[in-house]
Amino acid sequence: MVQEKKIVVEMLFNNWGSSPERLTEHWISYRLGLFMNYTLKSLMLQTSQDFSCYALYDPKSEAVVHKILDLFPPLPANIRFVTPVLYKSLLKSELRDTSRMYRVYLSSDDMYHKDFIKKLHLYKPQRETVALIPQYGYAYDSVRGRLGAFFFWLPSYGATILNADDYLKGQAPRHTWRDALKISREFININEPVWINHIHGQNTATTFENMLGWKDSKVENALLLEPWTDANRSRACFGPEVTDPDEIKRILSQFY
Repeated sequence: MVQEKKIVVEMLFNNWGSSPERLTEHWISYRLGLFMNYTLKSLMLQTSQDFSCYALYDPKSEAVVHKILDLFPPLPANIRFVTPVLYKSLLKSELRDTSRMYRVYLSSDDMYHKDFIKKLHLYKPQRETVALIPQYGYAYDSVRGRLGAFFFWLPSYGATILNADDYLKGQAPRHTWRDALKISREFININEPVWINHIHGQNTATTFENMLGWKDSKVENALLLEPWTDANRSRACFGPEVTDPDEIKRILSQFY
């Protein structure tokens, strides 16, 4: 029996970038700690466990990655750390009896709302749709316990949809989340925050202060903005910040 879709969460761990730090035991230990304490909990909290997650690591760090993984309890069967080559091999096996693959993107320190996978299974996109874009989420500084609503025009979340047969034949397009506004797309979870951009002690991309600078005096709540469709112009908006400790705790409990 052919399955309609297979949801695959693709996570880049340390197989990208040029910094030699990403191959060191210190870097890997720190990032695996974040993964275990935040991202893994988010994945295990998903109300649908009908997905596979592959965290891709650089083969040069294989011994260190597995050495540190062995310090933690075993991962669930649907969540694995793999090399890029093994990932491609496993996908070929997974997609044999599937019509479409939903390639879902998540960083190894970020989180999804607990119902995100379930809603992806229930969502019925148009046949020509290639990208599903959730532009609404939160920014969370786990060092200082700060949380705020966050709208981002081209988030590194969401999914691209591939024809499984094309992938198995090596003919699938190489679209990623970076192409989402340039290909046939639909906006999902509109006005509903479904991801957390996690700010912690070793972020290199942004800080909570950066996001505070993305407040718009004309926008009271970033989560109420209309979807942004212009691929040629960026649009980011932060706020309001959530300041009530009980509300912060309630929101975070929906993510991990």
